[in-house]
Amino acid sequence: MTHLLMDFGNVISADQSRTDLMSMALAAGIPMAEFTERYWECRPEYDRGLSALAYWTDVLGAPPGGQRLCHLVERDVSSWLDLNQDTMSMLDDVHAAGVPVSLLSNAPRELARELDRHASLKPFAHRLYSADLEMIKPDPAIYTRAVAVLGEDPADVIFVDDRLDNIEAAKAVGLRTIHFTGMPECHTAIREAALGLRTVTA
Repeated sequence: MTHLLMDFGNVISADQSRTDLMSMALAAGIPMAEFTERYWECRPEYDRGLSALAYWTDVLGAPPGGQRLCHLVERDVSSWLDLNQDTMSMLDDVHAAGVPVSLLSNAPRELARELDRHASLKPFAHRLYSADLEMIKPDPAIYTRAVAVLGEDPADVIFVDDRLDNIEAAKAVGLRTIHFTGMPECHTAIREAALGLRTVTA
């Protein structure tokens, strides 16, 4: 049976807004361009399970106080919670057809726990996060682990991600893939593939 495995950031969620990034940069006391660079440069280890305190210390260059840390974590988490409504509409169709859908996301624990509570993600069969698995995409091991949790053959899993390096890694371990571009035809392709209306090539 086909199993749809979805990325979260910039696929299920909309892009982070400039307002959210500016709010974090202001709280960090770092100019926007420099903040954005540090935010992403330090992100892989945070996604792999590094603590919020250690991550934000790396970003700021010094440990943040408790209140400041809480604010940064809250702003960071909330910046990912604006969902792509076209993606959600497509997923509604897939769920309604009884096709299992799961999540595989690079996400720190704070974001992961918030997503676990999110009503829109409750129908997902499995919600798998890099911080819990202590490995990040595009490490091939994370896809192997995900397929084992799903209990599926790799060829029966359709993996959707916006990053080509993640797509290529998933292909290498035998998953079928769709590169997410956000265009309407991409949502159509996912819907059709998940519902068995056409074949996705690896």
